[in-house]
Amino acid sequence: MRRMVRSASILLLTLALSSAVAQARSATPSRQPAAQGTASTPLRHIVVMSQEGHSFDNYFGHRAGVDGLPAGTCLPAPRGEPGPCVPPHPVSGSPHAKLRGTAAAQTESVDSGRMDGFVRAQAVHGSSGRVAMGYYPAQQLPVLTGVADRGVVFDKWFAAVPGSAVANDLFGVAATSPADVQQVPAKGWGDVPLIFDRLEDAGVSWRIYVENYQPDLTIGAARSAQQRSTGQVARVPALATSGFVASPSLRAHVVDLSRYYDDLARGRLPAVSFIVSTQHTELAPRNPSIDQRLVGSVVNGLLSSSAWQQSAFFLTYATSGGWYDHVPPPTIGGTRVGLRVPTVLLSPYVSAGTVNGTTYDSAAILKLIEQNWSLKPLTSRDWDAASLLPLFSFHADPARPTLVGVAPSRPPVQQPGRSVLYIGYLCALLAALVCFSFVVFRRWPSGSARETIEGGRQDDA
Repeated sequence: MRRMVRSASILLLTLALSSAVAQARSATPSRQPAAQGTASTPLRHIVVMSQEGHSFDNYFGHRAGVDGLPAGTCLPAPRGEPGPCVPPHPVSGSPHAKLRGTAAAQTESVDSGRMDGFVRAQAVHGSSGRVAMGYYPAQQLPVLTGVADRGVVFDKWFAAVPGSAVANDLFGVAATSPADVQQVPAKGWGDVPLIFDRLEDAGVSWRIYVENYQPDLTIGAARSAQQRSTGQVARVPALATSGFVASPSLRAHVVDLSRYYDDLARGRLPAVSFIVSTQHTELAPRNPSIDQRLVGSVVNGLLSSSAWQQSAFFLTYATSGGWYDHVPPPTIGGTRVGLRVPTVLLSPYVSAGTVNGTTYDSAAILKLIEQNWSLKPLTSRDWDAASLLPLFSFHADPARPTLVGVAPSRPPVQQPGRSVLYIGYLCALLAALVCFSFVVFRRWPSGSARETIEGGRQDDA
């Protein structure tokens, strides 16, 4: 009997161990290469929203824990301006002054890495030089501050191209762009491959959500230079590429922003989404505290949906907009990039309220999309870009979302990962088996003792 109990205990232990290991493995993302078009991580949705015209120091220069505005900063004042230099100062007044963010103005501002030409460059190009040293305190940007508090802030994220928003908007979907363009060419961008082409070829769902979308406004209908430098055609490069414009099936992927909220409500958010503002862009002289209400609506829509548990959301800015930043632009892949721009990553798989100092530009987002769905890179820039995957912890349970602008009633409780729970169950089961075996073995005598007892009973008989 004792041998039978021991065998049963070993069998139960083996079954429990096998079950726990199998469950723990099922909770861990596969590290095997995924087939093209199949997500290789728990991320099923990547959402990208790119705004315009602000440097990192302009928005985050006074945020704790970042490489922000150095103490004592004061740039030389241009001739005719009061005082020897202009220090950083809070932005005030409305409407806000318009600055120049052209390639020429950026070159003069950077001044061969000395970063002392911002005031002078704006004055030379007809703008108020003093305005360039302005920054926005956190209380003026409650939406952006709320987004930053809930995600990863990048303090070494640069505009991909040292040029206009038009150039950087193209780079953000093509990983290439001329640096010196101020408007989309009259004939468009030609047939340059876009990330949407890669997604379409691989059968990965995607959509471009455009604020105030006008379906008939493509490069062919953009008659004036102004239409090709601002607005829909400039902000949505796909509408200025020949292959895209000629394909009704591809154009069907471009929809009004209102569709984004419908897709979230119905559980139909595509794998890759690009959110494009055409009015509330935050570009000076617009008031960003008003325009960021659109950002808050987009973010809260995602946080409130079932898609959030499998999502990554990027809020980034195409250019610095002429505002001051103290960090010299580096070279990435042998190419000089633009100034630092604010960028934040939200996901249930990243640590909220953290700062990352890796050098990135918008090619990194393209690379993440390509890595997640096993797509071919567009150019050497996205191929060589630093990977964003190390920022994600896919082994932990997704964090509970908190809406931007809504304070949680109590701090969110971090739940242990599934693997940790299964190990805990296994330990409890092992302890129970040991106790069971101990009780049975103590109560059931050994073979020799049994023989003595049985022999004694026979003698008594």
